[in-house]
Amino acid sequence: MYNYLSGKLMEKTPTSVIIEVAGIGYDLTIPVSTYASLPALGEQVKLLTHFVVREDAQLLYGFATEDERKMFRMLISISGIGPKIANTALSGILVEDLKIAIKDGNVAVLTSISGIGKKTAERIVIELREKVILEGGKNSGVKSTAPLISSEAEDAVQALIALGYSKNEAQTAVDKAQKSASEKLAVDKLVRNALKYV
Repeated sequence: MYNYLSGKLMEKTPTSVIIEVAGIGYDLTIPVSTYASLPALGEQVKLLTHFVVREDAQLLYGFATEDERKMFRMLISISGIGPKIANTALSGILVEDLKIAIKDGNVAVLTSISGIGKKTAERIVIELREKVILEGGKNSGVKSTAPLISSEAEDAVQALIALGYSKNEAQTAVDKAQKSASEKLAVDKLVRNALKYV
């Protein structure tokens, strides 16, 4: 229904944005990887979208790249994986790493994603391996060039909470990720590193 939204960025968190288009504010759920590529508030932004209609809600998911959206759509085509788990997967693992894990049949990487058990991970490999191989693992992703902000740790904690972890778990994991890093990390990388500690 909606292919993309282009408008003014009104609000942003690591897991959601509000984009104003022609006087209407659209609330989109985003993966952390998309958050890293967002401009400053008040600037123009264009996000690719996927519209989800459920019995109790209508949701828009936003993506910075076509690779993210394609992977999201591939994941939700698997029985047992809904939009929330697909979004969590894209928040925790780079699209290229996810493709490699699927091609290699690396169930351990897939089960590290919150909400994906061994059987679901095996189903992902079985159902998506051929599609990922045919696609050739091409990377059209955008590298993060977003400047670090003073609240990157706070944003990372909020992202982990949105992914289903408690505040204490999230804070502890982010603290450990920051201590183990040799440099300051952007929010998306901080979240990915913190996921290793939860």
